[in-house]
Amino acid sequence: MPEGSPGALGLDLPVPEHIRPQVVRLREFVEREIRPIEERHASRLVDERDQLDASGKLIPEIQAAKEEIRRAAGAAGYHALQVPAELGGGGMRPSDLMYLQEEVYRDGLRLTKEVLPWTEGPSPLLYHLPPGLRERYLGRLMRGEVSACFAATEPNVGSDLTALETTAKRDGDGWVLTGDKAFITGAPFAQFALVVAQTSLGSGREGLAVFLVDAETQGYRIGRMATTMIEDGNTAELHLDHCRVPDSHRIGEVGQGLALAMLWINWARMRRGGMCSGLGQFCLEASLRYSSRRRAFGGPLRDLPAVGAMLSQMYVDLYRMRSTSIHCLEQIEGLEYSSLALPPAAIRATSVMKLANDEALFKIADTAIQVHGARGLTKSAHLEKIFRVARNLRIPAGTTEIQGLTIARTLRALEI
Repeated sequence: MPEGSPGALGLDLPVPEHIRPQVVRLREFVEREIRPIEERHASRLVDERDQLDASGKLIPEIQAAKEEIRRAAGAAGYHALQVPAELGGGGMRPSDLMYLQEEVYRDGLRLTKEVLPWTEGPSPLLYHLPPGLRERYLGRLMRGEVSACFAATEPNVGSDLTALETTAKRDGDGWVLTGDKAFITGAPFAQFALVVAQTSLGSGREGLAVFLVDAETQGYRIGRMATTMIEDGNTAELHLDHCRVPDSHRIGEVGQGLALAMLWINWARMRRGGMCSGLGQFCLEASLRYSSRRRAFGGPLRDLPAVGAMLSQMYVDLYRMRSTSIHCLEQIEGLEYSSLALPPAAIRATSVMKLANDEALFKIADTAIQVHGARGLTKSAHLEKIFRVARNLRIPAGTTEIQGLTIARTLRALEI
């Protein structure tokens, strides 16, 4: 690939001039620092089942490799890019960060993705920590030294956060948290959790609050692994049995819990753009290469009308979702996206972005497998994992249906 080029698809999917040098530097960092780590573990990166122990948890070898990458990336500043400059971060706009995320995910779903933090890294939720705790938690996350998990989902509660059963009861100068969380990504290895709890059962959103709970807190226990279709080895139950935390570990005020939780959720939705575009490019580029080299009926597979139609539809879906992400991120940036009082237009944009990306990537990955035929079903093609991840993405951070309901609700509020 020519140095400085935005990717194999060239000017059809351009990277703005002002961010292109950073994309090139990121690519060079990956080749210099990360590729050797991947090569050391290559035998385990083809089939994720080789990365898991009997319980479904990542084996120490792979977890250590991920942590090594995070520390290297943190030292290079890649885990603090979007954190505001006044908090010690790079102050990068989400619309610019998208192109770096895209570059990372163009490499597929091996270890390169650990260069940029996902939900285990510094989130806007932590910007609301008391100043005295920011260095201890936010600072270490920015350096890639620790990881966090966001604990909202429960066995009986998914999208309706006002129905949470985990409680936080005032006790002197602290709080006692009790409850069970389910499907918590990052929980098995996180050094602390951001827990959404109800301070007064039955009070709905008025009683919700968010607490930072250290994993070493007495009563904090990781339960069974969630062996989902993506086999990430990193999702589990989290049990809180009378965990006592100081009031200083309460993030924001009681009653702001829903707004803080939605701040985290909308932040996660905003990050779909670079991830899905990068994975979509991986699928399309792999399909173009394969269909050019594979011969059938006297010529390249790509010359068959049915295959050409699939390739063109993949490109249209990729172009559409990427353009949607760029537009939505630019719109969100002008609407105080880190505010607890997110305007309806920003809420709508995050839902549009998540829905468009999740649905498009699922189609693209499915079509890529179809282009490859039987080879697309193999682990070595690295497509079936993307297909499973794409299917998974349609549920976390709000299902496809929830996004549709959210868009409809914000549209009803428009004065036309």
